[in-house]
Amino acid sequence: MKSRHAKILDRIAIDGEATVQGLAERFGVSVMTVRRDLAELEARGELTRTHGGAVLSRAGIVEFSFREKSSLHAEEKRAIAREAAQLVQRGMTLTLDTGTTALEVARAIAGIPDLTVLTSSLAIASALYGRPNIALVLTGGAVRTGSPDLSGWLTEENLKRFRVDMACIGADGADREGAFTTDVSVARVSQAMIASAKETVLAADHTKFEKPAFVRFALWGDIDHVITGAAASPETRNWLEKAVRTVTYARHE
Repeated sequence: MKSRHAKILDRIAIDGEATVQGLAERFGVSVMTVRRDLAELEARGELTRTHGGAVLSRAGIVEFSFREKSSLHAEEKRAIAREAAQLVQRGMTLTLDTGTTALEVARAIAGIPDLTVLTSSLAIASALYGRPNIALVLTGGAVRTGSPDLSGWLTEENLKRFRVDMACIGADGADREGAFTTDVSVARVSQAMIASAKETVLAADHTKFEKPAFVRFALWGDIDHVITGAAASPETRNWLEKAVRTVTYARHE
């Protein structure tokens, strides 16, 4: 169950702003309680208080957007992540890109011993930080506007210095021509990750297929293994299994 703080942030994100009185009435608490909640959320950088209410901070907007994406097809993404984790063995080095499916993969591999994880995702870095079994390396680079990840020329140049066992990447879209993303800077980082890896795994839920996004970052010849949901259509399965060496369909209850 969501905490009251999370519900307050959701409500402000949906409405654009909220009043203290309105929040008190919605959640059945006192005005003083709401004011304390807003003060705590402002101290964490998640909102900005206004006269009689609050709006989301820039950081809060990014966080809400990421949480909203995480909630889409969440069970399928976790099932995909479990399948991806089966490919990861003790002592491996791997790169994880950005996105909510990659974050689920990070969580799924968090208990595997002696891993080295290279990532451009601040969310993944936060999820894996402090785990004694994981050597965590950030790619470096500039924080991308509106998203908790790193990109730019420094990210791309740094990735050229590494050679990893496996890259696990996501996509915003895919069709018979390859894998796509909506952002040119993300495409360049994904290409650099593929180039640095001995093996590349594309992990994406079934809704990403049959809908290309803005820019293609990989041909199917660049991808060794695709993991998607069991809900993938027969048409998608037909061409995908011809295009990629190994395809796994993750099932969830």
